[in-house]
Formats: sequence, structure tokens, C-alpha cells
Amino acid sequence: MELPKIPFFRKYSLVFKAIVIGGLIGLFYTILSDAGKEYESLKILPGTLIGISIGFIVIIFEKSLSWLNNYSFIGSIILKALIYSVFIVLFLLLFVVFFSEILSHVSYEKALTKYIHERLVKDFVFSIGASILMILFLEVSSLLNSRFFYNYFTGKYHRPTQEERIFMFVDVKSSTTMAEQLGDVLYSRLLQDLFNDFTDAILASRADVYQYAGDEIILTWKTDAGLKENRCLYCFYLLKESIKNKEEYYLQHYNLVPKFKAGMHIGKAVTTWVGKVKKEIVYHGDLLNTTSRIQCKCNELNHDFVVSEAIKNAVKTSSVTFKHQGEIVLRGKAHPMKLYTVDFL
Repeated sequence: MELPKIPFFRKYSLVFKAIVIGGLIGLFYTILSDAGKEYESLKILPGTLIGISIGFIVIIFEKSLSWLNNYSFIGSIILKALIYSVFIVLFLLLFVVFFSEILSHVSYEKALTKYIHERLVKDFVFSIGASILMILFLEVSSLLNSRFFYNYFTGKYHRPTQEERIFMFVDVKSSTTMAEQLGDVLYSRLLQDLFNDFTDAILASRADVYQYAGDEIILTWKTDAGLKENRCLYCFYLLKESIKNKEEYYLQHYNLVPKFKAGMHIGKAVTTWVGKVKKEIVYHGDLLNTTSRIQCKCNELNHDFVVSEAIKNAVKTSSVTFKHQGEIVLRGKAHPMKLYTVDFL
């Protein structure tokens, strides 16, 4: 069974974004402050490279200093900015030595002395500002994906648009029992871990996260993207594998391994922007209601993954088996629908 993999660019998208933003920050700072004038025709090169290095530093420390997120948002930003700035200034000192030796042929002792007296304080203040800007950028990127900005600025979906989509509703099993067993706070942490561990599977299958609704996550694909390489179908398998690989962690921290179920359907939905206080892309139509009701049939059919006949007919693969569950009348539907349970070989 050949499973979809995370695209290289998407896997390291934040790194690429940080490099671009950092490079632009360094470039603009060089132009505005004329910081690299002593390097003549190459004066923009040091600033740009320094800006790129700032991006790398922020990305590296964002991962290693994630514990700072336990503080308030403002406190976390201030602490991170100060730590990043110290390391950025150390990088700047290294770059001063390098460029002074290579480009301007000045001894590093003289270059360092000149830099400390003329630029150290200014660059430290700039580093704090650049760090704060980068941290805010990363925070916004985690809240709003690139498609959000693209769709907004291009005007896509500003008017309701009907398009064919695939939806998968993924719901945690026995959520009420687990919440009572763990307590609200610990159960909330479990959901955080669970949805975080879903990340690689979501990226690999090219799914978009439509909503987190309590203990449920709603994933969606445009039809072409979801059916290519059977990504929408294999997404469920990848989700299961992601939790299987973390079983020891869940047993250690929660004394249980979370399980989940999913329903999937394909059809037409209306996509549009709504809201003024808070703008959001939403999907309307019977497709979502039907998918939700298919997912609710998992318990009755005693299976974790149930799909509609439309999904079975749309995907082309020999790596799964579909078991027909007969004609089932879904609540609110006038005509019965054929549902199938899915097992991966």
C-alpha cells in the first residue's frame, strides 16, 4: 500500500516563510539604515544574509523553547524576543568578522571595536523588533493557513460558490466516559495532543481542517486533490497510525489510548465567506449533514470507518476492502443510502 507523503515544501513551509520574511527584514534594514555602505556594491548582501539567519534562529528556538508558551502571550513574546535578540547579536558579531575579512579586508579586532561602538545598541534594538515581528508572523501563520490569505485577497468565495468536495468527520470514541475519567482539564490536554499528533497525516493527505468542534475534527478536500492517490481514504489510515505510534505516550500520561471513528462522503457544497466581526470560510449544504450522519452510524455498524457509496465509486484502489452494509435510511433523508465499512489491507 503506497501511502501519500508530506510534500517537502509543506513540511518545511514555516522554515521557507521565515527565510523569506527574515531576508526582507534584513534587506529593508540595510536600505533604511545604510548599514552595509562599507561593502560598496555588495552592501545589501550582509543585511539580507543576516535577516535570513534571524529567520533560522527564530524557527530553531520556537521549537526548543516551546515551554515559554506556558506564560501569558505578552510575557512569552517578551521573553522569546530577548533570548532571540542575544543570539541574533552574537550572529551579527560573527558576520561582522566574516564580511570585514572577506569584503573590506579589515582586521577583525578593528571591525569588532568599530561595530561595538557604532552599531551594537542599534542592532540589538532592531533584533528585538525583528524577533517580535517574526514571532507574531509565526503565531498568525498557525492560526490562518496560506489558503486563507490567498482566498481572501483574490476575492475567491466572496460570493457563494458551489463546488464538489469531500468531507470527513472524525470523532473521538467514548468521549463522555473519558472526560469523566480524566476530568475536564486533563481531557482537554488529551484532545490537544491528539489533534497535534494528527498533523502529519493531515499534511500528507493534503486535507484542509475546516473546524475543530469539541472532540471532533472536520477535514475537507477539493475532489481532485482528495481523490488523487486516494489521499482522502488513506488519511484515516494515517490518522490511526499516528496514534498507534504514540500509544506509550498516551498510556504514560493518560492511562489510555484514544480511539476515534470517521464518516466520509462526497458531493456538492456551497463555499463562501461569512461574518464581519470574525471572517471565516464556511461550507453550506446537505453534504455536511449527510457526512455527519454517516459518521454517527459507526457505532451502530461496529466499525471505525464508514463511507458512502459515492466515495466507494469515486476511489480506485485495491488496497482496501469495502463491505456493503445494506440499504440504510439516514435521519432526514428521503431515500435510503448505501453505506460501506472500510478495511485496509
